[in-house]
Amino acid sequence: MPRLSLILVCLAPLACGHALPPSAPNPMLGKSVSLSLPTDDGALVTLPVAGARVTVVDFFSPTCEPCKVKVPELVAREGEIRARGGQLVLVAVLAADEPSDAARAALASWGVTHAFLVDNGSASRTGVGVDALPATLVLDAQGTLAWSAPATAAVEDVLAAVR
Repeated sequence: MPRLSLILVCLAPLACGHALPPSAPNPMLGKSVSLSLPTDDGALVTLPVAGARVTVVDFFSPTCEPCKVKVPELVAREGEIRARGGQLVLVAVLAADEPSDAARAALASWGVTHAFLVDNGSASRTGVGVDALPATLVLDAQGTLAWSAPATAAVEDVLAAVR
């Protein structure tokens, strides 16, 4: 009987929804990543965010139709991410010659006022295994890529990955 109790205790978190949602295939999953990106005014920021238990990195583009829905939903749930020890970071993926004003205007049209980082030319996003947008990654405090959102991931999946 003790073995059955141990099995039930081990499986209970899975049955209650405490397991990570399935991750998208990503060659960087489980590997250490570090990103240094400028803010829209040029200040350099390094990810993961120092002091955060996890950093939720959401890559978006001003022309990405699904981003118009996902980014506002993520920002609206930012309080829940913070309550779990996380920090939400938006990264605007822009063409090499595209100004950051395009991202700022897109966010404003989506009803979002949030700071963002800039990935001109997509080098940073491809360096962390992201090939399509929208894309959300969860980095642990040490910078290990813990979870990569599948294309069909909902904001609830992102929240479930912040543990």
